[in-house]
Amino acid sequence: MVDYQTISIVLTGIGIIVSILYYTNILRNSEKTRRIQLVSRIREMRGSEEGNKIGIELLEMKWADFNDFNAKYDSTVNPDNYAKRFNVWGQLQEIGYMLHEDVITIETIYNLLGGHNSLILWEKFKPIIYEQRRKYKDPSWFIYFEYLGEEIRKYRVKQGISSELTDADGYLTP
Repeated sequence: MVDYQTISIVLTGIGIIVSILYYTNILRNSEKTRRIQLVSRIREMRGSEEGNKIGIELLEMKWADFNDFNAKYDSTVNPDNYAKRFNVWGQLQEIGYMLHEDVITIETIYNLLGGHNSLILWEKFKPIIYEQRRKYKDPSWFIYFEYLGEEIRKYRVKQGISSELTDADGYLTP
């Protein structure tokens, strides 16, 4: 004789397991979709024609030292440059934070979000940001921008690429 109660319990258990597996798969796919959308949004911001022009403008900035930098580019004397610079630095800070929190991978950043250029920007502005940290007494000033730059450098070494940047355009020379 068939025990309908046992069959009912087993089928209910199987149904619950299938439901959990299905729901887990949906969550995994949703997470992947959100990450793709995030990378696409960042790519649109950083890879637009306007974004590239701003990046070039920042890379072409020249200064002799921190005082010269302030005389040319401080927000009170050059608000347009300041706004562009803080926009780009803020984007790189955000990307660095997302990398730190494992929201995106270093491979994604390097291969899809201009990792090489991000590292050039970090190297160019590192002395300025370090001096601003000292001046503003804020050791966390753009700390995730720094984190991003250093992680990109490590990634390059891991990939067999020199940690020294080739800069034919002279962008790393202030």
